[in-house]
Amino acid sequence: MRKAVSADQYIYKIKPVIQRTRFSQLKIDDIAKYMDISKVTLYKHFSSKDDILERVVEYGMRFLQQADSVTNDDSIPYIQRFQKTFLQSLILVIFLSDLFLQDLKEFYPGLFEKIVVAQRNRNKNLQEFFERGMERKIFNRMNAVLSLVQDDATLRRILDPTFSIQWYDLTLKQAVMEFYRMKKYQMIRPEHLDTVDDSGMEEEIVRILQSIS
Repeated sequence: MRKAVSADQYIYKIKPVIQRTRFSQLKIDDIAKYMDISKVTLYKHFSSKDDILERVVEYGMRFLQQADSVTNDDSIPYIQRFQKTFLQSLILVIFLSDLFLQDLKEFYPGLFEKIVVAQRNRNKNLQEFFERGMERKIFNRMNAVLSLVQDDATLRRILDPTFSIQWYDLTLKQAVMEFYRMKKYQMIRPEHLDTVDDSGMEEEIVRILQSIS
């Protein structure tokens, strides 16, 4: 028997599309095509186009909440949480692209505000996490807020389709990996660097980047 496909799985299929195409400009026929289903099947899972967008935003907010739970999980060592927060930031920059956020702001301000509030909560939790790590002498003393701004701005620039990373003789994977290494040396105190296990980071970064290839 063929396994039923959940609404979340259809949302997952539309995510890469709204990273590069304004959702406001998509028609139901387009969305059904990208989800690889008929309009009849689409309406079995979603009541309207707005319902689909609300589910997309809910998907993003659930991810932000899960990211917060990792940040606040003291059973995970600080350095591992640092790695996980970097990967989460990469995922969020891809999912909450500038184009998608601008579309929400212009045409769906209520949903935009929900995302803004969730992002602010995550940033606050991240700031507190890094400051606790500084107090425990795991992270270098620095302005945590500016570090978060740097992450968002740099990753968005690297992933911007109008910016050719090849001008700098770097692949997208190399650029993200090098930025991760820069953040690692910037953030983690020298006496802890030998304890950092980066063996799975490249694989995870490649997996994430494949979602936009």
